[in-house]
Amino acid sequence: MKKIMSLMLLIVFVVSACAKTPQIYHDGTYEGVGEGKKGPVAVSVTFISDKITKVEVTVQEETPDIAQAVLDALPEQIVERQGTADVDVFTGSSYTRDAIIAAVEQAIENARIK
Repeated sequence: MKKIMSLMLLIVFVVSACAKTPQIYHDGTYEGVGEGKKGPVAVSVTFISDKITKVEVTVQEETPDIAQAVLDALPEQIVERQGTADVDVFTGSSYTRDAIIAAVEQAIENARIK
C-alpha cells in the first residue's frame, strides 16, 4: 500500500512539474499611443515568450533638449523591469515619461491574451 501511495505521489509531482504555465501575452509587436507635451508619442513593444524584449518610441515631437534623456533611457528600463512599474522619474520631462508609460501600457494590454 505504501509503494502504491508513493508511486501515485511521484506521478502527481511529475505531472505538475511538467505542466505548462499559461501564456499571458501573444508573441509579436504591439503598438500604443500616449499624449506628450507636443503631441502623440507612439511606441512599439515586442513580446517573445511572455517577455518584453524591445520597446521603441516610433513617433514623437517632443522638445529634444528636454525629452532626449527619457526617450533614450525609459524604453531600456521598461525592458529591464518587464513593465512600467518602478521606472525612474525624469525631471523636466514628465509629460514625455507619462506619454511613453501610457503608450507601453496600451501596447501591453493589446498583447494580453484574453
